[in-house]
Amino acid sequence: MHYAFLIMNYNGGDFVPDIVSKTDNFLKAIEKYAAEQRNKIETEAEEFKAKEINKAEEDGLKEAYVLLQKKMLSINTGIARELSKAENASRKSTFEKRQEIEDKVFKRAKEKLLAYAKTDKYIKKLLESAKAVSQKLTADDVVLYVCDRDMKFKDKIISAFGRKCDIQVSDEIKIGGLTGLSRQLGLLIDETLDTKLETQKEWFCENSGLTVTA
Repeated sequence: MHYAFLIMNYNGGDFVPDIVSKTDNFLKAIEKYAAEQRNKIETEAEEFKAKEINKAEEDGLKEAYVLLQKKMLSINTGIARELSKAENASRKSTFEKRQEIEDKVFKRAKEKLLAYAKTDKYIKKLLESAKAVSQKLTADDVVLYVCDRDMKFKDKIISAFGRKCDIQVSDEIKIGGLTGLSRQLGLLIDETLDTKLETQKEWFCENSGLTVTA
């Protein structure tokens, strides 16, 4: 620059304004370029910052969503488990109440049958059963089973049967009636009140429509 200045002074200063103008333009161009680069860097930095913030927010939301899903699954599993326990407890309670009612009903029925077994009507029915068994079991090896209480009617039972037969006590008969067995025929005829009551109990359980709510 100093050398150029000397030359310009030597020639009378004709080129000084032109050099100064070019220098100013060059400096302005540099400054403009620097400003553009600075703005570009700042813009890229802001974009990068915003991108990273968004990414962090998205990652945070994803993590929060995953944690929320796990928490909801745990809660739903716990609720399902408690509902299942409550349902099972309710079913158990309902079954126990139903069973209690059935037991009471058939306990009373059994008591009534036991009272009936002490009446003359029962004895008549017992002898009719012996006659009916005789007509079905026509072999000569028939054994009639009765409860211990009815052994006092042994002679009457044989008479009603109409021919020779064996009378034995069966511990399975608690209420009354009789059972006829012929091994020769391979037949067993059950005319006991115990079996009739049990049959009615099964029918009652299937057809009574008894329901109990907890």
